[in-house]
Amino acid sequence: MNINNVPINKITRPTAKGVLRRRRLFNRLDHARNRPLTWITGPAGSGKTTLVASWIEARKSSCLWYQIDRGDTDVAAFFYYLGLAARNAAPRY
Repeated sequence: MNINNVPINKITRPTAKGVLRRRRLFNRLDHARNRPLTWITGPAGSGKTTLVASWIEARKSSCLWYQIDRGDTDVAAFFYYLGLAARNAAPRY
């Protein structure tokens, strides 16, 4: 089975076509780029996913997309989907 053909929303970055670029927040993300991890938090519906997806698209960056949800309390499922995401982000490795 080819991992690139598996349509799993959990590990698929949403498209951000036609989204307003938020310069101030993009600049903050640019400055955080050299750090190993950036945590973005806010209330539901505030645009966190749209911000990150549009920033990745604008910068033409590669990424490993993993959307955490309630099902991630199952350790086996967490590592299964994380493995799929890693293979999708870097199929050669």
